[in-house]
Amino acid sequence: MAGRTARLMLLAGAAALASGSQGDREPVYRDCVLGCEERNCSGGALKHFRSRQPIYMSLAGWTCRDDCKYECMWVTVGLYLQEGHDVPQFHGKWPFSRFLFFQEPASAVASFLNGLASLVMLCRYRTSVPASSPMYPTCVAFAWVSLNAWFWSTVFHTRDTDLTEKMDYFCASAVILHSIYLCCVRTVGLQRPTVASTFRVVLLLMLTAHVSYLSLVRFDYGYNLVANVAIGLANLVWWLTWCLRNQRLPHVHKCMAVVLLLQGLSLLELLDFPPLFWVLDAHAIWHISTIPVHVLFFSFLEDDSLYLLKESEAKLKLD
Repeated sequence: MAGRTARLMLLAGAAALASGSQGDREPVYRDCVLGCEERNCSGGALKHFRSRQPIYMSLAGWTCRDDCKYECMWVTVGLYLQEGHDVPQFHGKWPFSRFLFFQEPASAVASFLNGLASLVMLCRYRTSVPASSPMYPTCVAFAWVSLNAWFWSTVFHTRDTDLTEKMDYFCASAVILHSIYLCCVRTVGLQRPTVASTFRVVLLLMLTAHVSYLSLVRFDYGYNLVANVAIGLANLVWWLTWCLRNQRLPHVHKCMAVVLLLQGLSLLELLDFPPLFWVLDAHAIWHISTIPVHVLFFSFLEDDSLYLLKESEAKLKLD
């Protein structure tokens, strides 16, 4: 919901800086990388590097050049701190201490835990809610779309490449669009299935056009940001409006809490500071804080689906 929009805003801001940040513009950093590559990344030196590189690093795609950038990043950070300057960013990111093959350990683990929470709640939903519930197929589909997004978020924070970045962006967009579709089905589609079906086709076409443009024409971070923020805000307003109009439902407070919490927690993304212990930055803290929010939202979907099932069964008895 709104949390994925906030995350996209941070990613877009970081990506816009990726072509050149203060740290990687420093001559000392560039000279260090160039010298390291000349010494270690060709001929016999490259063979030696590969022979001593742990297998998990090579499987994760870490190259000699990547290793040079990592080592030179810390050389530059050390010089900055020694001279009393603020810690710089490199290629749009703060310097993170690598753990095994994890490039951003805290965010990767938090993304994995978000995915795990979604999986546990999906299993609970499928156990508790009969498939005959009107919202069952839509809620299960939303859970799988969310799981896929958290998988790619984990992969992206483990290893940042062009492919993993794009998959993280595209899957986050899919979650936002599916969330607004979920809201459409709940508020309109149960009474007017044709409207929900038409809206689903429109959203699929939007996602296809969005991904095609960013993949085949130009990966425009500014456009991606505007598009996702617009859909995310519409999603937020739609859910909140529904909550306010249905306060009589005993479980609606869960949905309202999710909407407000995600909006409030998204402010964490504005706290851009160097990672604590070179591991924990604002983005990782935001990822950690969303874990219980996902549990609460799936709890709402479970309660709401059971309520709708009970309501539909009561109507059948009256008929």
